[in-house]
Amino acid sequence: MRLMEPWLGDPERVYALFGRFPADENGFENPAAGMSKAAFADYVRGLKNEAAGIGLKPGWVSATKYILMNDRGDYVGIFNLRHRLNDALQEGAGHIGYGIAPEWRGRGYATEGLRLALIKARDEFGITEAYLSVHKSNPASLAVQRHFGARIDHEPDAEYFTRIDTTAIA
Repeated sequence: MRLMEPWLGDPERVYALFGRFPADENGFENPAAGMSKAAFADYVRGLKNEAAGIGLKPGWVSATKYILMNDRGDYVGIFNLRHRLNDALQEGAGHIGYGIAPEWRGRGYATEGLRLALIKARDEFGITEAYLSVHKSNPASLAVQRHFGARIDHEPDAEYFTRIDTTAIA
């Protein structure tokens, strides 16, 4: 399994994968939901710039979106890795967000994808403690995070905010 930037994937398959997610599902946001192919091509170009820190909106940080590809080459999920946190992200979404396409859920892809994202966070961006959020209505995602030793940092009404020591990830 591997993580791949969307601009390096097959454009039709990347578009189809993003199309499997609503605009917001359990906190996983998909700004590309419902986009035409032309608008999506522009969106992917914007993702490449966002990863490079080019033309960021005020208050945004560099982030890389990845496609999780299984060993057969199927595109099964989307992972977003913010390269650093600003004040808003330190109290909100955190470093990593992810979603697995509905037809691929329950097969361990979120666990393996998060492992790969945590390794990238540590090795490419120097993040030794990843901060994540998860809706309380999504116990499966919390279980994925706990698989990597996530501890709950705090928990307002609707979400858990967790921290994972990336130095312990193999």
